Amino acid sequence: MAYYNEDQLRRYFEKAIKRESENQIGKLQKEIDYLYNREIKKITEDIEIKKQVQMAKELKEVQINFQEELNQIGTGYDEKLIMKRREMTKSIFDAIALKLKAYMKTDAYHAWLKKRLDEHQNVLKDHKLYFIIQQGDQVAKTLITSLFSKSNIHIEESKNIQFGGFILTLPDQKIEVDETLDARLNEQKEWFINHSKLFIRR
Repeated sequence: MAYYNEDQLRRYFEKAIKRESENQIGKLQKEIDYLYNREIKKITEDIEIKKQVQMAKELKEVQINFQEELNQIGTGYDEKLIMKRREMTKSIFDAIALKLKAYMKTDAYHAWLKKRLDEHQNVLKDHKLYFIIQQGDQVAKTLITSLFSKSNIHIEESKNIQFGGFILTLPDQKIEVDETLDARLNEQKEWFINHSKLFIRR
């Protein structure tokens, strides 16, 4: 049996204690590392989830803002198109109005007006007729008085007719016939607006 002096025993126990301490410290370190890594992973996952949620929220806000901006742009663009369409339509019909004014001074207007009156003369010669013509339209006034009996007609001039022609009324028959160039122009204007492709389509 080996005998150890006090110094040898002290060194022996120191080594044993140190070895056991290092062993325990190693185990504790592994446990600490495991717990640390587990918590870090959990925190990282939580952060990633929160980041994804926040990103989704911000993306939604961006999409909403973008859509609002698009709507505002679209509204402004629509307004510009509407104004442009009105300008174009007005310029077209302003030009037509000038041509109609010039047309009233030609022989062609006289011929057109006589043809319109002739169509009614044969059918309505025995009735009391009321004519409304443009104020100052001597062509219409002269033709009406020459084609119909003066005792059967009444002629009224109106500022509401701008481009010539006439409105014929038969009170006893409750009939009114609009043979004005104004009516023709309004018909063409309505047709033009419905078929000109100037409407805004989305």
